[in-house]
This record gives sequence, C-alpha cells and structure tokens, in this order.
Amino acid sequence: MSVSLVDGKVHNPEGIEVNASLQCNMRCKSCAHLSPLFRRENADPAEMHDILTVLAENYHASYAKIMGGEPLLHPDVVGLIDAVRTSGVADTILVATNGTLLDRMTERFWESVDSLELSIYPSRMLTPEQVDHYRDLAAEHGVSLLVNFYGHFRSVYSEVGTDSAPLTQEVFDTCKLAHYWNSHTVFDGLLYRCPQSLFMPQKLQNGGWDHRVDGLEVEAGPEFLDRLYGFLTSTTPLRACQNCLGSVGKLHPHEELPRADWRPTEPTEELVDFEYLEICKDDITTDDGCVERSVSVPLGGA
Repeated sequence: MSVSLVDGKVHNPEGIEVNASLQCNMRCKSCAHLSPLFRRENADPAEMHDILTVLAENYHASYAKIMGGEPLLHPDVVGLIDAVRTSGVADTILVATNGTLLDRMTERFWESVDSLELSIYPSRMLTPEQVDHYRDLAAEHGVSLLVNFYGHFRSVYSEVGTDSAPLTQEVFDTCKLAHYWNSHTVFDGLLYRCPQSLFMPQKLQNGGWDHRVDGLEVEAGPEFLDRLYGFLTSTTPLRACQNCLGSVGKLHPHEELPRADWRPTEPTEELVDFEYLEICKDDITTDDGCVERSVSVPLGGA
C-alpha cells in the first residue's frame, strides 16, 4: 500500500518506525537494522516527541512502531512510548520485540501499548508457557498481539555493492520496505524511507558515506508537504540501494553470528535471489518466506 494525500497530510497506511535502541541482545545474520554492528544508543523521548510533533503537521501513520535493535533495552521505553503517542503522528502504538526481555516489563508498559509484535527466533525460542503468559497479559490489557515464528532471513546488504544501475533500480523497485511496508524511519531530525538507508552507510567497513544524503530534514510549515510527498513517492533509487538488497536477498536459515563474522563480503550479484526478484516484479506483496507461522490475538481478544 502506497502513501497518499489525505486531508492535507501525507498518510502512511502502515507504520512509522522509531528505533528505541540501536543495540540488540541478539546477533541475527541479515538484521535489516545492522544492530549487531551498533553499540548502545537510545532514543531521547523529549527529542523524539519534538521531531514527531513537527512531522505530524504534514504526516500521519496508522501506527507508530517502536522497535530496535531491541526496544526493551531502552531504560525508559514507557516514557518513549508516551512521547511518541502525544506527538499525534500516529493513531496507535505498536512495540516490536524479540520477547526475551518481556518478563521485565511492568504493568505500566502493558497499559501504554496498543499492539505487540513478538518475533521468535530458533536461537532464542520462548517456551510455550511464556508465549501463553504474554498472550494472557495482552488479552487482560486489551493489547492486540501478533506472534511471528521466524525460520529464515533474507540477506540484507553487501559490503561490496554493485555498479549495475539496472540491478540497483530493480532492487529498489521490488523493495517491500520502501513501497509496500512503508518502513519510514525517523532519526536525528530526518525522515528515511527505510532503515537500511539510515544504518547501512554508517557501518560499511570502507567508511560508507554520510547517511543524511538519503534522508529528508523534517521541517515545520505547509510548504514542507510537497517535498515530503515527493520524497516518499520518488522512483529514483537511494544511494543506499547500491549496497542494499532490499527485499530480494537470498533466503537462508536464521542464525546468530559473532560480530567479527557478521559482515556480508560477497558482491550484490552473488547475494540477490533473482528468481524471487522476478516474482516481486509482478507482485511485490508475495510472501518473503521468512515467517514460518503466525499466531494473532486481536484487540481485546482472549
């Protein structure tokens, strides 16, 4: 689903992403946020509130997705949730977590969220009893819960990249994050179309480039609306697309890797799943094969 202009604002039918913490307590191969390469850095609730309040003058999302890294590493995740909610940038608040720290969350946490997306991985499986417990807590607090059991990831980027302009365009055109999931990401006063365009250039081994080239500075005033809409609907690949694999990287079993072994050193051409790319050219909504099964508990469900 693409963005649209509704009542004088850009409307994102999906969610705007807020990275509570850039660090994660897991080291998943092909993490789209490159979390295994980041050290501890947490979002400041007051700063996030201010920038989202300005953005909300011209932009609205169906939900705000508090994520990471692992968002529950944030020392004041409830304060961040409250800051995002009061900015008015989205209708509801969703927290996406691997669930390994969920047992530390207080009653106030469960009262502050509308939806919870629990991603469970083979290397850190939660017990059925834990999942049932969180399902009960969600139902008790009127929180909708989606539990995704992941078995695979898709390769996310290449340290080498590609010089092929046609391949770069195809990766961009079939990118679910940019065109289907609308994974707009706010960071340090800028809006990005996807997390890779923000995080990848900061961590490339060759020094990368200034990640701000793929971002749009958030500004107040009605004149910002046209720039915002043009930015989010542009058909020109981002600078990051030369190294990014978008949604069409090769599928591989989920695993955690040591930080020293985490970087993908093959060129883009060796990491793209060309068969899946062709499928996504015809239907970008085609399932990517990463989630093995999902369990959903709707709002107020039992």
